[in-house]
Amino acid sequence: MATDATSPQVPVGKDTWLVLRIRDGDPQAEEELIKSYRRAVLLIATVRTRDRELANDLSQEILIAVLQALRAGQIRESEKLGAFVQGTARNVINNYFRTRARHPESDLEAAEIPAADPIVQMESVERQRLVRQELSKLSRTDQQILLLSMVDGHSLAEVARRLEMSHDAVRARKSRIVRRMINKFGRTCHNEFAHDHISRSEL
Repeated sequence: MATDATSPQVPVGKDTWLVLRIRDGDPQAEEELIKSYRRAVLLIATVRTRDRELANDLSQEILIAVLQALRAGQIRESEKLGAFVQGTARNVINNYFRTRARHPESDLEAAEIPAADPIVQMESVERQRLVRQELSKLSRTDQQILLLSMVDGHSLAEVARRLEMSHDAVRARKSRIVRRMINKFGRTCHNEFAHDHISRSEL
């Protein structure tokens, strides 16, 4: 049904209006979109790639992909333009990494193994020393629980059978140890001390 000049107008959000203008071929609207989202897209690309120059190239590719999609009317919810831009950025960056993984010979930088950061190495060594020191404070039983479950890979039921303890007791003690390590060294330490810091010679 047609509307006249006195019909109430439904308010249109800024993003929706921008999407409509781009779809209608307004070059100024395209410039506004680039100006509005360039910094956010560059930040996403920089965080993912850790390479400013590469991030600049990917940012241009992302914005071009967004504009092409908007021109073609491919966005379903124009009020969610920001989420659409983020999703496009994620797809473009993921596609870049997939392509490089399939064709590493085409990327000279992929063949270069960066030198290890000595500061990072020192921090890692010190972290391992502190974890070993903390493990040495555990009771013999707690050490055996970690050894059997996290080094040898036995189930808690098997650990309980070997140590002649109840399953609940083993589970409670292991959980307590893990929480203690996480509280002291952070959440990333769980896998670290499981795979790198515990050995039969140390427990």
